[in-house]
Amino acid sequence: MTVKREWTYEGTELAWLHDRLGRSVDGPGHVVSELVPEGYEAYVRIFHRFRATDGSGRSRRWQAWAKDSGVPFHPEMSHRWLRSDEPAPGPWRWAADDGVLDEHSRAALARLLATVSGEQGVYFAYDLGALLWGDHDEPLVRHGSLADLENVRESLRDALGESGPEFWWPQDRSWVVTTDYDLLSTYVGCSARTAERILTDETLEALPVTPRSRVDWDTEPPQGAATH
Repeated sequence: MTVKREWTYEGTELAWLHDRLGRSVDGPGHVVSELVPEGYEAYVRIFHRFRATDGSGRSRRWQAWAKDSGVPFHPEMSHRWLRSDEPAPGPWRWAADDGVLDEHSRAALARLLATVSGEQGVYFAYDLGALLWGDHDEPLVRHGSLADLENVRESLRDALGESGPEFWWPQDRSWVVTTDYDLLSTYVGCSARTAERILTDETLEALPVTPRSRVDWDTEPPQGAATH
C-alpha cells in the first residue's frame, strides 16, 4: 500500500480529501482513515466478490467461504484467513480483483448512492493508479454524474486498465467511496442512514467498520471468535 508520491495535490480536486487522510493512532498495519477521511457518521467495508477462474461466471461470497473455512466474517477479515478447497496444490479456482469493485457490486452501489445524492455532480479520481501506470503530472479527476461511472472507466481503460476509480464523491462531499489500487475491498464514508442502506442491500456484501479498522492483508482471526 505504501508508495512514494511523486506529485502534490495543491490545486487539484483531490486536495481536500488528501489533506484529511492519515493515521490518528499508532499501531500495526494500515487503517480505514488512511483511505477515507474521518468525520463521517459511519464507515462501511464492501467486499469484492470472488469469481471462478474457469470462466464459468460463477461467484462466491466472503461470508460463505468464511463459514466453510471456520473463520468469522469480520470487519478486518483478510482473504488469507480463507482455506483453499483445492484438491491439490496449484492455482486457486477463485479470485477477487484488487483495485476494482466487481461490476455487479459497482452498479448496485452507484444506483444506491444516486438515490442519496440526486442529480448533483460527482467526482471520479485516479490517484496512485495514475501515478504508477499513467504518464501524468497530477491525479486524474473526471466530473459528471453517477450514471457516468462506467463511461469514465472505459475512457481510461487503455491507460490505467481495469482499476479504479480510486475515489468518488458528490459535490456536497456527503459520502466518499475509496477503492485502493491493491486492496480486495472498497470502503465508504457516509451518513448512518446511507450505511444502513449499503449494509442491507442484497447485492452488496458489506460490514460496518471504523476509521481505526485494519485494511491490510496481515490481520489475524480473533481468538475464539465463532463464524456466523
